Amino acid sequence: GNCDNCLQPPAVWDATEAARKMLSCIYRVQQASGISFGAGHLMDILRGKATEKVAQYGHDNLSTFGIGSDLAEAQWRSVLRQLIAKNMVRVDAEAFNTLQLMPDARQVLKGEVSVVLRQQALASKADRPRRGSKTLVKTSVKGLAEAALNAGALERLARLKAWRGEVAREHNLPAFVIFHDATLRAIAEQAPQSLQDLEGISGMGTKKLQAYGAEVLRVCAASA
Repeated sequence: GNCDNCLQPPAVWDATEAARKMLSCIYRVQQASGISFGAGHLMDILRGKATEKVAQYGHDNLSTFGIGSDLAEAQWRSVLRQLIAKNMVRVDAEAFNTLQLMPDARQVLKGEVSVVLRQQALASKADRPRRGSKTLVKTSVKGLAEAALNAGALERLARLKAWRGEVAREHNLPAFVIFHDATLRAIAEQAPQSLQDLEGISGMGTKKLQAYGAEVLRVCAASA
């Protein structure tokens, strides 16, 4: 007889970007603090939750803070479980179940390999219509966001994305670590003219403001 997987292969999705976000977050947290943290804390950083612990360690200033707000916590846990199964992440049971990167994670972080995962968490969300429908609405709103921008804002967004790509290549980092798309859209829409204008934009922490603020203003001014 045929097994269930042969008769009905599990749905899969291209989780390359999600995997890079997760792995980047683990890396950035360890670099910033010199110690590793557990899954719950990593989820809070990825999803942009300013918990007391996140604030205590200054992890709300990390480039990876909030970059995973597009996925629910259940989806991130599914991503993490599968990255552990793929030997990219290790759970250190002797150090309070903290997460550590394995050598196989390096190729993903460098963009050399793609990651395909089972759609477990996505399928389970569909079983809960109310929450699932919110996710669908959120996804479609994100897709329509750029269409809602006027011509000037679209030009700024294109220039900002090109600039982000240059900075990412220069530092050998994934583009979303510099700024994720939602932040660039907000900048393009608001057309900030000063560092103070930039301060109120979601995803623009103190460190990013210091590192990239002047450049972002220059790119916006060039688009005017």
